[in-house]
Amino acid sequence: MDIRIYGYLAASYLLEIEPSQWDTLVVLDSKVSPSDFVQSHSVRHRFLRFDDVDRPTEGRQLVTSDDVASGLDFAVGSDRLLVTCRAGQSRSAAMAYLIACRDQGVEAALNLIDPTRHIPNPLVVRLGAAVLDMSDALDAFERWCNDHRHISLSDYYDDLEREFDDLVGRGAVNRIVAD
Repeated sequence: MDIRIYGYLAASYLLEIEPSQWDTLVVLDSKVSPSDFVQSHSVRHRFLRFDDVDRPTEGRQLVTSDDVASGLDFAVGSDRLLVTCRAGQSRSAAMAYLIACRDQGVEAALNLIDPTRHIPNPLVVRLGAAVLDMSDALDAFERWCNDHRHISLSDYYDDLEREFDDLVGRGAVNRIVAD
């Protein structure tokens, strides 16, 4: 399975240049509405709706086991899976990690996440490990977090900004959410 983890801008661009080639799992903020773009440019799609928090926060929607199970169920049988959230760093990385744990094994899943661009949402991973009944997925994730705790995404913002500017220069527009 080919799994890609992208923010909305990069996901929009990929779906634009490779229409109808990807199953797309979109994690939306609780108060955001999707556009019709994903539906018209994906083989299949599913929207999950929860905010990027890992504890109850006023005005924010916390992920549930049902949310994670829905995303995991959607990915079954997918050959090319695009997993996206607003920044492509936390919720989508956590979901992609869990899908890869189940379908490719923990070691392959660890290779999918990059500490210079991803900070997988820990609550999504905890809930997903329980849904999958894979304590090794949670243990490996916690070791990965500990091993990379010295890495700060802010040290890599220039690289991320260059990638963003390059996408915009190629005409990329966020088409995932409605205005």
